[in-house]
Amino acid sequence: MRRLNLILLAIACIFLVWILHEVGWTVLWSHLRQVGWYWPLLMLPYGLVNWLESVSWKLMLLFGKDSPSLTRLFWLRLGGEALNQLTPTASLGGEPFKAARLHADGVPWETATASVVIHKGILVLSLALYILLGIALAPFYLPALGGHLWLLGLATLGLTAVGLAFVIAQRRNPCGSGLKLLDRLGYCPSALKDREEKLNGLDSQLSFFYREHRVKAVLAIILFFLSWILHAVEVWVMFWLVGYPVSWGMALCLDALAMLFTALGFFIPAAVGIQEGGNILLALGFNLGLPLGVAFSILRRLREAFWLSLGLIVVGREK
Repeated sequence: MRRLNLILLAIACIFLVWILHEVGWTVLWSHLRQVGWYWPLLMLPYGLVNWLESVSWKLMLLFGKDSPSLTRLFWLRLGGEALNQLTPTASLGGEPFKAARLHADGVPWETATASVVIHKGILVLSLALYILLGIALAPFYLPALGGHLWLLGLATLGLTAVGLAFVIAQRRNPCGSGLKLLDRLGYCPSALKDREEKLNGLDSQLSFFYREHRVKAVLAIILFFLSWILHAVEVWVMFWLVGYPVSWGMALCLDALAMLFTALGFFIPAAVGIQEGGNILLALGFNLGLPLGVAFSILRRLREAFWLSLGLIVVGREK
């Protein structure tokens, strides 16, 4: 699987370089140069995104008064997301890092792992809601899409189904059931069998959260949804900085649909190529033009590079 991911990544990089060459470096530079000294504005929305998602993570961390501070969760999440995006692990490579660092901070393994698992499920559900909002706006901003809109809706329903299945499974003792199934099939590794007690404790933590803390779960989804809205703010700022302002509705619709393409490319590190292709197709659909679509993709990648670099620094310091 890792080899396949790396092969797809190489193909995507070739596609990206070809697109940049087709647009022309001079044209791209003319758009990017307009940002000038306002580049820090590009970094601000994602900082707020990470803060909101750290707040939602803290809601799931049922560890009393000694729970890690919000600042600590902010940096751990930044490091974990850097690993999620940059490693060929289907956007899951950073989750063990988050749980391990929380455990090193004194949080019980079951509690730390449960918070990470719950957080991931709520992230997927909130993303599906955000994309559905974008699809609802699409007829107003993408009338030409018309008959093809159902394809995007179908992909979003698939994403929603995955998120719901993941959350429902968390309430049904997934670890214990999985161990029993493997044991019946005769394929249960001894390493898992030795951790059966801890895995059963993880099941208890997951079911306890959804049973006793439903209000916190709802608040976490709301915070996540607000964080996705901030991504739309980022899009609005980007187009404003390159001298082509768009409406708030168009920014939200464009970003929500772009997130769908990015989600579909989860198996490629940083969704390289998939994200750019989606952004360019959407820019053409919104009549923004190919150069603006590519400039938008580059600005988003520059923002990602900034925060991913900070995340990698966090990972390096934690080791």
